[in-house]
Amino acid sequence: MVNVSNNIIATLLIAAIAISGFGLVTIANLGRIAVTGGVTGTGAANVTITGAVAIEMVRNFTYFNTSTLNGAQRIISTQDDNYGTFSDGGEGNDTTTVYGTCDGTEPLCAFPFIVRNIGNVNVSINISSADEASTWIRTGAASQVRGKNNEANACGADFSGLAGFGEGTWANLNTSATSETVVCSDLDYRDSPNVDELRIHFRLTIPSDTIGSKQDVVTVGAIDSSC
Repeated sequence: MVNVSNNIIATLLIAAIAISGFGLVTIANLGRIAVTGGVTGTGAANVTITGAVAIEMVRNFTYFNTSTLNGAQRIISTQDDNYGTFSDGGEGNDTTTVYGTCDGTEPLCAFPFIVRNIGNVNVSINISSADEASTWIRTGAASQVRGKNNEANACGADFSGLAGFGEGTWANLNTSATSETVVCSDLDYRDSPNVDELRIHFRLTIPSDTIGSKQDVVTVGAIDSSC
């Protein structure tokens, strides 16, 4: 702790009074202030930054387009060259990779969601669906998700042992009424190195007797992974 003499305190108070009494007086005009007395010892300046959870959805929409099922159950995903005229899957936010009918330049393609951690703590990324697949597609349908690094080693805790852009396994997309699905339990927050982006892939199982346009809303959330 620095010891400050009473003389220093009095001098600083006089300077403050002088500034408040003359509107045109500035710190620059005052020049150097002669201070009697002295200080001894050493001092330290401390700052505390509170951890904050924050994510950004770089991509929050995926579109599989339309196709006929021709009497067979079909499985389509954001990672595949999909059957018929369903839009094909893509990877990350890459606009150069060509996947069949989805060349990366279209606004409506079967791309994964991209989540960026813009906070300053590692977070768990959780996802839930407004409805079960059996409700928004039809009885016998299924919807699944999996996490994958969009930047190498972003989700190190879950994808340890898998180098670079490793990914998790397919998991059922649960509704918020039951339990959220964790797609990454420890998404890094660091911009340097770039390890703060995650992909969320989707896979749908569509029964052969399904017909009509189908859509659902999913919610992506984050919590401090240290909690």
